[in-house]
Amino acid sequence: MTPAVSFVVPCYKLARSLYRLIVWQPIYKSKYTVRRCLSRKDASQQISKIDSSPVPGNPQEIRLFMAVRNESLRLPFILEHYFSRGVDRIFVIDNDSSDGTASIVLAKKNAHLFYTKDKYAHQGYWIDLLLRRYGVGHWCLIIDADEVLIYPNYERFTLRHLCSFLDKESSNAMDCVLVDMYPDKSLDAIAYKKGTDPLLVASWFDKDSYTTGMGGPRYLNDENIVYEGPERIFGGMRKRIFGVSACLSKFPLIKFNKSMFLCAGAHFIHHARVSDIRGALLHFKYLDNFKENVQEEVTREEHWHNGAEYKEYLRVLNRIPDLNFCSSSSEKFTDSNQLVTLGIMKTSAKLDVFTRARVTQ
Repeated sequence: MTPAVSFVVPCYKLARSLYRLIVWQPIYKSKYTVRRCLSRKDASQQISKIDSSPVPGNPQEIRLFMAVRNESLRLPFILEHYFSRGVDRIFVIDNDSSDGTASIVLAKKNAHLFYTKDKYAHQGYWIDLLLRRYGVGHWCLIIDADEVLIYPNYERFTLRHLCSFLDKESSNAMDCVLVDMYPDKSLDAIAYKKGTDPLLVASWFDKDSYTTGMGGPRYLNDENIVYEGPERIFGGMRKRIFGVSACLSKFPLIKFNKSMFLCAGAHFIHHARVSDIRGALLHFKYLDNFKENVQEEVTREEHWHNGAEYKEYLRVLNRIPDLNFCSSSSEKFTDSNQLVTLGIMKTSAKLDVFTRARVTQ
């Protein structure tokens, strides 16, 4: 490289960086803010609160938010599980369910039910609306009805203890890996019993076959934001079996403030201080009603890219009706330490010290 070129290239890169920082990012941030505001306004007209229970202003409450559709099979366990782990209040947005989902939520104390017939593709705006109404200043979980949050040393301290640790290290978000759980036999050969731990029938997961990418800073064209968080994780069983390159990283635990926002199904976050530790979401989509759900979502075409992922599911299931997900990549789940050892979750020296202090108290 000539001296002239060696001088011009760094100058060009510096100019481009300054342009992105001073001109480009503020413009796109403004566009995103306006779009988000309009989408929340539209969501507020589409959603109605069903229960009559008041929502107290207690800032110490840990709150959980989820959007569901026809989840009566999983909800009894999921609601009870999170209350038992330390969640104080749960907000459920029911997307026109027809299977008794609403009655399950209404039967629970400290659970609030909202209803909408809006397209499921807008669920990110529904959650954003409720977070701004009921989540500001709270530690909030944003999960699906088939996800169970775990974290390093999960067995040894509660969710409230975890939030206390994150407060101490001045973090307001925790990254997690979505770990697809499945049985060691075909789905037709299992019978999940409502209200029981799905881990009893779907206790296997892929120990490897993961890849990383899309670390920040990176511009997300669809969202008009610059993502500056940790690298995202892809692959796993879905890639191995169905050929689907889904993003498996999510931010399900945040201490919400109005400058923060989640996008693309909580796979990305903006204006957050993300902890160095990484948890996992045990993902129990693959139970005996999986094919039935897939067929419905292929028809509805309301998930990402008109249900493209569900169409791939159905293509493989039609070709291999008695599909068994297990392979040499499969391992049976035992505990949180197992996922740390495999590199799926990450701990830290500070968290280990915090855990020992909790155990000895």
